[in-house]
Amino acid sequence: MLDRRYTTAFALFEALWEAGITACFVNVGSDHPSIIEAIVKGKRERPNSWPRIITCPSKITTISMANGYARVTGRAQAVLVHVNVGTQALGQGIHNASVGRAPVFIFAGLCPYIESGELPGSRTEYMHWLQKAPDQKAIVRQYCRYTGEVRTGLNVKQTIGRALQFANNAPKGPVYVASAREVLAEKISPYLLQQEQWVPIGPSALPEDAIRDIVTALIEAERPLIITGYSGRDRRTPELLVALADLIPGIHVHDTGGSNMCFPFSHVASEGFRLSFDECTTDADVIFLLDCDVPWIPSRNPPPKDAKIYHVDSDPLNQQIPVSFFPAHGRWKADSYTALKQLVSYIQNNSVLQAELRNSRYAVRQDTRAKAHETRLATIASLPRLGDQETLDAHNIGKLLRESLPDSTTYVVEAVTCSQALFDQLQPKRPGEWINCGGTGIGWSNGAALGVKMALKDLEVEEERKPSLVCHVVGDGSFMCAAPSSALWVASKYKIPVLTIVLNNGGWKAPRKSTELVYPNGLNASASDEEINISFRPTPNYAALAEAAAGSEVGWVNPTENKDVWIKGVRARTVGDMKTALQEAKSRVVKEGKGMLLELLL
Repeated sequence: MLDRRYTTAFALFEALWEAGITACFVNVGSDHPSIIEAIVKGKRERPNSWPRIITCPSKITTISMANGYARVTGRAQAVLVHVNVGTQALGQGIHNASVGRAPVFIFAGLCPYIESGELPGSRTEYMHWLQKAPDQKAIVRQYCRYTGEVRTGLNVKQTIGRALQFANNAPKGPVYVASAREVLAEKISPYLLQQEQWVPIGPSALPEDAIRDIVTALIEAERPLIITGYSGRDRRTPELLVALADLIPGIHVHDTGGSNMCFPFSHVASEGFRLSFDECTTDADVIFLLDCDVPWIPSRNPPPKDAKIYHVDSDPLNQQIPVSFFPAHGRWKADSYTALKQLVSYIQNNSVLQAELRNSRYAVRQDTRAKAHETRLATIASLPRLGDQETLDAHNIGKLLRESLPDSTTYVVEAVTCSQALFDQLQPKRPGEWINCGGTGIGWSNGAALGVKMALKDLEVEEERKPSLVCHVVGDGSFMCAAPSSALWVASKYKIPVLTIVLNNGGWKAPRKSTELVYPNGLNASASDEEINISFRPTPNYAALAEAAAGSEVGWVNPTENKDVWIKGVRARTVGDMKTALQEAKSRVVKEGKGMLLELLL
């Protein structure tokens, strides 16, 4: 007998669950009556085998949370928005998922196409005429790995399965599926897909000649350099990159994206993280690019013209970047983990290469590299001013975070102009310890930090992991740019404990730096922040905003006596203030499982 409530909409959510999606971040609208009915039916009838439905007041929160979740697990989660206006409101989040290689499944309704009630779900409200776009999918098509439409409930699960194949195929990214109200209301018979038949393409390997050419070039080089950006997305890869660096003494490893911890800061080969601009590229004679979009800035720090360059990436041609002319003598589309396993194995099993690497010149090179690394660490260590009355900057903030918070802390960072100094001081060394956007749409971290924490909590159950503190470090410009009150409210409602650090330097600093690079002697040199229009002064009270968004009583004084406040806001101006606040944060966020926002006045 046909279940009168088994509709296309219900099958959609069932398909998501069967495909391994456990969370759906939603912002519902008038195109979702059948969706809403399906959600209620699923919650009531099968609460333990139904995606968690997370209400998000802002669409940018939905996609950023799904992005953050995927950054921990590698698995796509679902986002639900309404028609063209909800799709447009995803804003920079769709760019971040695309450029940052984060798998996200997005579903949106379409306006009904029947006007007079001939089918269930047809037009019933005035907006059903106003929200009909000529091509709704075109709004996001250029950012998506796949866009599709469910036109009948008979293949809704197949459409979702195909979309997820694209989302989870390297380079991973967002996919978008839409459907009209009439289709979502269609009654169908239940059915299942064999999920093992709907997997993405398996990882690609390097051909034998590529392995030989890359290894030979790196070993014969005088100044070999590895440049990476996304390879740490696979948590198994940093260990292999360390193994390769250990096999070739004196090699350097430079992280250009800071998207994930790709190589441990503590290793002597590490050049740390810089956003594609570092002098290490200017004298390398062999460069191996590994999962990297922008290895250097051609107008500022290009490699020597006679340098040999090899590129291994899931997308070595940067197919979604129209202008990208980085040279290479060899390019291969391959999985970074698989490729590194091949390179390491080739060296380990080749006695001729092993004998060559025992040559004394490699020992001398390694000793020189170790001394340079030691000098660099000493320089970084000399920068923080840690007296209690010292004002705060990126260096002492990073140092205090590293010394005060547990070693297992996961840092979700969107600090823009402060991010490189923070990386130097935090010195991440554990896979997954450092996560930043990978894209450039600011405001990503407000929701992403919540998604990261949700994913880590799930892994605590699935893999019996120990709890991990999530520390969200964000500049005030980024924090303001993506509905902070929405993210704070979601954290409070769903009890997602995160320590948020807002770096309040009074506005955006990046536009000034960008202008200086083009006009070093221009008017900007003498212009104030107000003249450049980058000032946020008078600055908001972000600590108070956190408590207001969470539904707490708000006042200027830190409410230490109010133990019922779920997200507590605290402001700090000095090193001493920050030390005190971090001690409270460890107790509040780690032990009590409550949220805290610490506003640091730079």
